Amino acid sequence: MDSKAFLWLFFGLSGRIGRITHFWAGLLLYLARLYPVYMIIANTGDEAAQTTWGGVFLIVLGAAIVCHISLAVKRLHDFNASGWFAFLFLLGDILFWIVLSLIPGQPGPNRFGSRPNSPK
Repeated sequence: MDSKAFLWLFFGLSGRIGRITHFWAGLLLYLARLYPVYMIIANTGDEAAQTTWGGVFLIVLGAAIVCHISLAVKRLHDFNASGWFAFLFLLGDILFWIVLSLIPGQPGPNRFGSRPNSPK
């Protein structure tokens, strides 16, 4: 995947993505959140390291939330729904991620693009 496609996938708000792309990209974001948590636990007793990894976790969490919303917008576009519904993600991100990964998109073009996994 080239850098332009990577940036569009995780930060773009136009176009559509399919269920499988949404699932794997979302899983990658959840796994990215786990590494700083692991490092916090692994450094039990080292307050400076835990503080540092706590800061890293907050940065990763913020970036992951932005990326999850971007993925959700494009996934919602795939079944011809407004991207504004992506903010429901903030209410229950794991449940919303699972639901969006399971609902099939509209076959063929719709008002958000010609096919999934490409910009408009």
